[in-house]
Amino acid sequence: LLEDLTADIQTTTPAMASGFKRLDEIARIPVGALTIIAARPGHGKTTFQLNLLANMMRAYPEKKFYYFSYEEARKAIGLKLLMILSGETINESTNLGAYINYLQEKRGSNRKIEAALQEYEQLTLSGRLSVSDEMYRADDLATVIDTLAMRGDTGAVIVDYIQRIPLGRKSEGQRYLDIKYVSSLLLEQAVRHDIPIILGAQLTRDKTTSRPKLDNMRESGDIEQDANLVLGLYTKAVDDREQEASGTSARQAVVDTEVYILKNRAGQAGGQFTLSFNQPVLKITDKQAGGLL
Repeated sequence: LLEDLTADIQTTTPAMASGFKRLDEIARIPVGALTIIAARPGHGKTTFQLNLLANMMRAYPEKKFYYFSYEEARKAIGLKLLMILSGETINESTNLGAYINYLQEKRGSNRKIEAALQEYEQLTLSGRLSVSDEMYRADDLATVIDTLAMRGDTGAVIVDYIQRIPLGRKSEGQRYLDIKYVSSLLLEQAVRHDIPIILGAQLTRDKTTSRPKLDNMRESGDIEQDANLVLGLYTKAVDDREQEASGTSARQAVVDTEVYILKNRAGQAGGQFTLSFNQPVLKITDKQAGGLL
């Protein structure tokens, strides 16, 4: 009935801002659905998810965010997030190592990093940020998300990345069926609790083009069918470095990262825009008007 439809629309949770102006103009992060961030290795999948996390935590101070890493230890994720929050370059060529040295020996000497440390502490102590590197099996991960979501105030759940999530049951014998099973479990939690779940996914290399395509995910259990929004990332500087014979040329501090709207159930797909990627601090911003929310 129209009355029922109107009531449902009135209670619909609006999609969430990503903190990237151009992306938010085209597609926001859907609530009660899956979003996939897809890229080939080294093209910024994890970095984009961490920047998205930083943006959303600042934009939604009343919400809680959960990050599950299946690729890196939580100390590495925490350190990278700290670099993004501070935006401070200590050493352009070895900034990650410089941050480790700072935390070990030089605490208190850099205002921006100290401010980021304070922000990180407030986020974690308040329960607004939880980072896990526990290798939960698919069924267990779904249970954990269910438990966390029951507490309320969930802003988003980010999982990096779906192909590495182990099964909680006997394998079907074909990897794409296993991944499809994992995807269906996570979609169920997103719908049940009306929360956004953002999944990292690794793309296969295309023989005809370097740019990401939806077809590059076909070997991953058709997980794009479960998603409302699929974003593909491409950083040309990564390919350029791989193709260099000597590998001795200077690495650019700031490069372009292309974002492709591969699927968008809430609007038009097929769009593309460019973000600015500051590699030493792992910070991704709008190309013309940068900055986190």
